[in-house]
Amino acid sequence: MRRIATLALAFAAVLGAAACAGHTKVPDADRLRLERTLPGRTYYLRHAMYVGPFWSDADKRFLSDGVPGEIPWVVNPAGVPIDPGAPTGIVPAGTRVRVRKLELPTGFAVTTRNPFGPRYNAWLYLEVEGLPRDPAPVILLPRDLASEEQVLAAIDRWLSRDDLEPVLAQLPDPVRAAVNEKRLLEGMPAEAVAMAWGYPERKELQPSPEGRVEEWIWPFEKRRARIVGGRLVSWQGEGAAIASE
Repeated sequence: MRRIATLALAFAAVLGAAACAGHTKVPDADRLRLERTLPGRTYYLRHAMYVGPFWSDADKRFLSDGVPGEIPWVVNPAGVPIDPGAPTGIVPAGTRVRVRKLELPTGFAVTTRNPFGPRYNAWLYLEVEGLPRDPAPVILLPRDLASEEQVLAAIDRWLSRDDLEPVLAQLPDPVRAAVNEKRLLEGMPAEAVAMAWGYPERKELQPSPEGRVEEWIWPFEKRRARIVGGRLVSWQGEGAAIASE
């Protein structure tokens, strides 16, 4: 009987380890440290962020620097992307946020999530100044994170530990207003382009007598911007329309 009990405990431990591993490559030690140290940290949004539906999950809100449906975060069994829903508002760049928790896609987390949502991504739950605490605002982190360093680097893509108000205060009023409406203005500095539309998927540098020329390209080339000498000269595509709740 004791041997059977021992084997049962060992089997349960194996199942528990498998449940924790799930779809995350982050080692357990890193995961536990992140889950312990991240909650309560204060950050500031690097970009103006759309806020809107989190697919069919009414308990959450999706925070995204890009157009919410631009990236196929979720696809149905036929391979057709499922849109999270039109954004209902914009949170200004530089807004202060506080981490509530990090939820990596462990086996347990994946099995308890909505199967028609982004169940295989890491979820970063936030408290956002100016937004209700619930439904909880969530930023999606990439699927392929494999270490504590990579998780922190992914968070740094969207969130700054430093208050960005001194940087924002240097922008002319029309540019700052455009940033916080997630639209572009000819002549705005490259930093403001990123604050408005988020970081591009890639940048292509081109030699030119005009000076340094950069082509910024967002996912699936749905949006592009041409930066010459650090200033926006032209662009293609636009942001998302804001829906009424």
